[in-house]
Amino acid sequence: MEELVSIVVPVYNMGNSIEICVNSLLKQDYANIEILLVDDGSKDNSLEKCNKLKDKDNRIRVYHTENRGSGPARNTGIENAKGQYIYFPDADDQLEENAISMLVAGMQKGKYDLVVFGYKSLDKNGNTVLLKQYPEMEKKGEDVRQDYSNYVASTRKYGIQGAPWNKFFDLSLIKMHSIEYPPLRRHQDEGFISRYMCFCNNIHFIQPILYIHNLNDLKKEWDKYPVDYIDAVMGLYNTKKETILTWNKKDKKTKTIIEHEYICNVIKSLEMSYSPKMHMKSIDRIPWIRKQVEKAEVLDIDIPNTLGRYQRIVLMLIRKNHIKMALIIMRFKIEVEKRGALKLLRR
Repeated sequence: MEELVSIVVPVYNMGNSIEICVNSLLKQDYANIEILLVDDGSKDNSLEKCNKLKDKDNRIRVYHTENRGSGPARNTGIENAKGQYIYFPDADDQLEENAISMLVAGMQKGKYDLVVFGYKSLDKNGNTVLLKQYPEMEKKGEDVRQDYSNYVASTRKYGIQGAPWNKFFDLSLIKMHSIEYPPLRRHQDEGFISRYMCFCNNIHFIQPILYIHNLNDLKKEWDKYPVDYIDAVMGLYNTKKETILTWNKKDKKTKTIIEHEYICNVIKSLEMSYSPKMHMKSIDRIPWIRKQVEKAEVLDIDIPNTLGRYQRIVLMLIRKNHIKMALIIMRFKIEVEKRGALKLLRR
């Protein structure tokens, strides 16, 4: 008999896309699935759409929660899931029709705890802008943990960290060790994967591209960053210190990568002072930056030599208390990004 696969989809204001996503799940050639749609306090017609989909197929269940973010929504899915395996797609993306059958086969081939697979990213016109494919490989979890620098970034040849939608998990392992998504407004996916990797014994990278990821435009991407983004950045950094950085304390490469990422994310959080959501006056920016930098303790970290020029300059200016100049550079960078996005939209 086929093992039951639980598919958990967090839904927030996805009324325009949830049907496309769910239809791609219902078309799977692997029938023994349950689809858990978790409406995260949507303000549009997402909940109504979810309930209509539920009425069409008895494999769909709908849960409604107050808005707490995709991490807690996925935790609701984990709590209610009944499968042997679990999968977490985004509500505005799609799966190839043979995806679940290939993932189950990939998991069962060698009693693996994790299957990592390829994906493609599409722009708003349906053009492929990124194709990520993994050469077939099997690895012991302990070997991966001992040299995680080769896996810590999603951009690496065998990147594991990043989004959960190109990974297939063992639900029994999650429940056995009470693994949850941390209650962060951003980067909760990476926190979950870091925790899961602590208990992962066998990993299978498979070659097929099974997931279609639809990229958001720059405005939507900016809107995803909460005003307290610094808290998510610090939460992720602390989670990685408690997990990844305990696996092999001699692994300096991984430590450098994580510190590099942390500094970049802190600077991204400082750019939030220019977000329309902040309603911040110019006079308030300098003291706000000082407070954020002190809170993040970023000045205590040695500057990695891998850091880009922009981050290096901003960090150097802040360390020398030239915050006004750092703000000018951040503002310039934001404007350049906006203009670049406008050019792309006009194509």
